[in-house]
Amino acid sequence: MARLERISGPRQCGEGPHWDAPTQRLLSVDIPGQDVYRWDERRCVEEKLHIDFKNDASNPHACQTSLVVPIESQPDTYAISTGRALSVLEWSGGKHTVRDFVQVDDHRPTNRFNDGKCDPQGNLWAGSMGLQTSEPGSLPPGAGALYYISPEGAATRVLDGVTCSNGLAWNSSGDRMYYIDTFSYKVDVFDCDLTGPSIGNRRTVYDVKQKGAGGFPDGMTIDTSGNIWVAMYFASMVACIDPERGQVVQQLHLPASNITSCTWGGPGHDVLYVTSALHGLEPWQLAVQPGAGCTYRVTGLGARGAPNVPWRAELAALPRA
Repeated sequence: MARLERISGPRQCGEGPHWDAPTQRLLSVDIPGQDVYRWDERRCVEEKLHIDFKNDASNPHACQTSLVVPIESQPDTYAISTGRALSVLEWSGGKHTVRDFVQVDDHRPTNRFNDGKCDPQGNLWAGSMGLQTSEPGSLPPGAGALYYISPEGAATRVLDGVTCSNGLAWNSSGDRMYYIDTFSYKVDVFDCDLTGPSIGNRRTVYDVKQKGAGGFPDGMTIDTSGNIWVAMYFASMVACIDPERGQVVQQLHLPASNITSCTWGGPGHDVLYVTSALHGLEPWQLAVQPGAGCTYRVTGLGARGAPNVPWRAELAALPRA
């Protein structure tokens, strides 16, 4: 039987959970809050770092931080997003430094990165989106893209015409990449060649509208049985989907409507960590959702995931953008 625990206070938009196995810490961000968090599982203590090294009145996304991924063999060193740039964060002993190493979407200066993570070989993938102008979901269609980031920090555009680049997950062999462009209302899969890298033969494994399901597909993760766990924004749940059958096989309901992402972690990788957002909720909704925007720890699901993969970057080779 699933057991749910709240392990954080509320965020405007909690996102990007990544379990760092060597340190037994959960990494995550608050995108509009421009904060990076480290939850120490053993001590039940959380650290918070505010990212504010950019000041660009023309771009409200300039320092919004949507992803955090450890860099392999570099303690307390991470790849993070800052607006439409990717940056190296070094954070240790109460001190930190941040420096950009690549910037994308120069033709769309108010774009920003959104979700990003590493494939089974430690290659970093990250996608972008346009400027949200009013209500959640009011995005310019097709303004974003999906990028592959080389170990030396170069960005290669692998997919165009994306509205809100979101969840990424790979099967254990790495030859299938699951992908979500949130406002397509679909979970798609590509054939994936990690030696290229290249993706192709896109097809849909789950169509939210066609199935009559509620909400928007947001972040996702995958378990060792090959089922994908999709955070459903506006729907108060994570849906476990069998991609071979295109069916929901399990639903995890949470006490917050805006579920943003999830990842496996814990010592046995059988704990599901789930992030949420309070951004966009009306006062009456907040009154009945005291857990809105919090991060949750869920056990007893009868599933587990493979360890999250750090970025195998050549740190010394990363340029200064």
